[in-house]
Amino acid sequence: MAADPYAGKAARSFSTVLRLMKQFPEYIFLQTQPQLYDYIKQDYPEIYAEIAERVKEGRWEAGGAMWLEADCNLTSGESLVRQILYGTKFFREEFGAECKYLWLPDVFGYSWALPQILSKSGIDTFMTTKISWSQYNRMPHDTFRWRGIDGTEVLAHFITTPEGPESSAWYYTYNGLIEPFSVQGIWDQYRDKNLNRELLLSYGYGDGGGGVNREMLEMRRRLDEIPGVPNVKTGRADEYFERLQRTIESTDEYVHTWDGELYLEFHRGTYTSQAYNKRMNRKLELLYRESEWLQAMLAAEKGISPVIRLSSCMKVGKSFCAISSMILFLAHPSARYMRIPEQSMRKRFGLARKLPLWPRRV
Repeated sequence: MAADPYAGKAARSFSTVLRLMKQFPEYIFLQTQPQLYDYIKQDYPEIYAEIAERVKEGRWEAGGAMWLEADCNLTSGESLVRQILYGTKFFREEFGAECKYLWLPDVFGYSWALPQILSKSGIDTFMTTKISWSQYNRMPHDTFRWRGIDGTEVLAHFITTPEGPESSAWYYTYNGLIEPFSVQGIWDQYRDKNLNRELLLSYGYGDGGGGVNREMLEMRRRLDEIPGVPNVKTGRADEYFERLQRTIESTDEYVHTWDGELYLEFHRGTYTSQAYNKRMNRKLELLYRESEWLQAMLAAEKGISPVIRLSSCMKVGKSFCAISSMILFLAHPSARYMRIPEQSMRKRFGLARKLPLWPRRV
């Protein structure tokens, strides 16, 4: 039995995926976030071994870049760098997978600094759906170049899958259904048909786990043969984004550029509640930065070994070392007001006390 409830939820979802892959050989599954893989590796090694086999076959895609799909507003730039550094390192070392895209469908806005961070991390494509949730202004394009503060550009693409036919929602979803309404809807809502004629539909039950079911996979087979709606093929996200990059590079059409942050006009309360939690998060980010700097100076000038190891790959049993535990606090912004603050703070103070700068800075 998993000690962490998220590990148990992941194990149930992944077991379902592996079972469906035996029944539907064409089924391809994408799972981001190495944190979940790490839970499974520790608590369910037999499931992890089967996942590794499916990754080798190309039917299970391990990608997305970040260790966790992180908040991009309150999080410091260095923390975002570490999310990508440790995430891509895990995929490379565990599965031999190189990730070139950031899969970040559901956090509440995206910093103007992100294109520069992505580019310097070897990531050339960014995907989200969340900006479509804005309350007043809709983004004018779904495929465009996103320019950062320093002028760096990455290709940005929005998945345009609509909510179900009974919904009055105006926004896109990454928890899509496989039915004529969504397959036609993703095409109808897409704003850049002059640039690109191939779209990516992310389907299954997310936001809590479960994923794809048998009915969805059966419906996918049938929709691919129905005249009058777009063809529906299974495929990998990395291959799709590679094709999209080539399409945009070769087009004669004008490709629009967004120069600025991707601001979400929604969920604003997540950044104004639990202020003490957020204050301590920033203090810990500063502590880690100064601790690393001092350790590097000591190693370079005095030959002194580090007092502590600040690598996410350094674990003792199930206890992550300091920097990895810190990364866990930077997840989906809703966690910043939904998590019990006392429990979160106890963990943060415990981390801070491991750092040599604790008495002076906190």
